[in-house]
Amino acid sequence: MKYKIEIERSGCIACGMCYTVDSVHFEPDDEGKSTVKGGETDTYGSIGVFNDEKIEKARNAEDSCPVSIIIVTEQ
Repeated sequence: MKYKIEIERSGCIACGMCYTVDSVHFEPDDEGKSTVKGGETDTYGSIGVFNDEKIEKARNAEDSCPVSIIIVTEQ
């Protein structure tokens, strides 16, 4: 299954929930803000596209984000 993960990093509070729930797709930067592993990241966002069966892990991270800045969409 192909899906995209987007993070609106400007709203990230560096709580660590996403990479605690799903270390397959998410990791912290030097300031603890979330980034998509292997994705393209800048100050404002991080985006990555995956083609595997691990979308539920990403959706769990999306649901766990207290500031709702993670979006997971099927491609």
